[in-house]
Amino acid sequence: MLLAQSRHWRAELVKDAVALVPLDLPELRDLRIEVPLSRWNTAVKHVQSDRKLLGGLLLDHARHKDLVAIAVGRDRLWLELTRVVLEATAALVAAGHLVLEPPEKGTP
Repeated sequence: MLLAQSRHWRAELVKDAVALVPLDLPELRDLRIEVPLSRWNTAVKHVQSDRKLLGGLLLDHARHKDLVAIAVGRDRLWLELTRVVLEATAALVAAGHLVLEPPEKGTP
């Protein structure tokens, strides 16, 4: 199920995960990141606040880990990725696949 798409990124629901796939980027053609729905709240928490923490989460769930640095390091790709993550989150909540959780006590 397609959740969100931009010029360079697509987010789709696959089983119990969200797959983030780059589009029309030959240098990233082998990159596929599948973040389990159980970890998606963490992705949303860091999407606007900390590039390194979100990058680490994406790295944990990527097939070709060396390509994550390219995707996270380029501002244009990063901005589109964050937008797709937010749009995918809205689609997941609207479809009833995700319930957003407040941050744990003591976390900013």
